[in-house]
Amino acid sequence: MAASDIIGKTIQSTLKNLENEVSHRTYRASNELRNSALTVLRGSRSGRSYKIPHTGRTYRASAPGEPPAVRTGAFRASWNTKVHCEKVGVHFKAVASIESGLKAGGGLLGEMLENGTSKMAPRPYKQKVIDKALPSIKAIYSKPY
Repeated sequence: MAASDIIGKTIQSTLKNLENEVSHRTYRASNELRNSALTVLRGSRSGRSYKIPHTGRTYRASAPGEPPAVRTGAFRASWNTKVHCEKVGVHFKAVASIESGLKAGGGLLGEMLENGTSKMAPRPYKQKVIDKALPSIKAIYSKPY
């Protein structure tokens, strides 16, 4: 076997290992985002107190500007990790994200909460999720390859 063949196979193997490592780290980053969302979307809020329909219980809603309150837990539990990795020439592009497909009234509940509606002031949470996860994500990608 010629030296150029050995070098070519070594480069291909190294690139494949690097691609796998980028994919693995991106998955870990996506998990950090999800964990951060679960943390930001928990706890008590300072809004009005409401009765939960068909029960004798009440819950405290979020005030405008606070992350959404947890009433049933469905929105908080609806977050899924999403990883997209692709190789473009000699570059890798990796995107870690989370998404919730939970709908309410024909629209995505998360977007309604983040941006508000005509009847509700915004309950921003996205930037808080990112800010909480960012130090851990930076640490994941900063480790030597």
